[in-house]
Amino acid sequence: MKIDNQEFTVYYSPECPYVEYEVKELTEYAKENHITIHFIKIDSLEKAKNVPCIFNNWANFYKGQFISNTILNANSFKKLLN
Repeated sequence: MKIDNQEFTVYYSPECPYVEYEVKELTEYAKENHITIHFIKIDSLEKAKNVPCIFNNWANFYKGQFISNTILNANSFKKLLN
């Protein structure tokens, strides 16, 4: 469960009603704090087949490694980076 990208990367799907809200919150937090974060929306069967991990609706990668499948908000993201 590895990816080439070394920056924080989130694979997500809009299954859960909170996901889009958290993507927006994390995007704003990252922008305010000059943090690069990549979001990859899984919105097709083809994309789902090519996700680099066991995937339900959210997967976090950092420094190329899978770190969790917990849906993050700004506070949990900050804790995870520290």
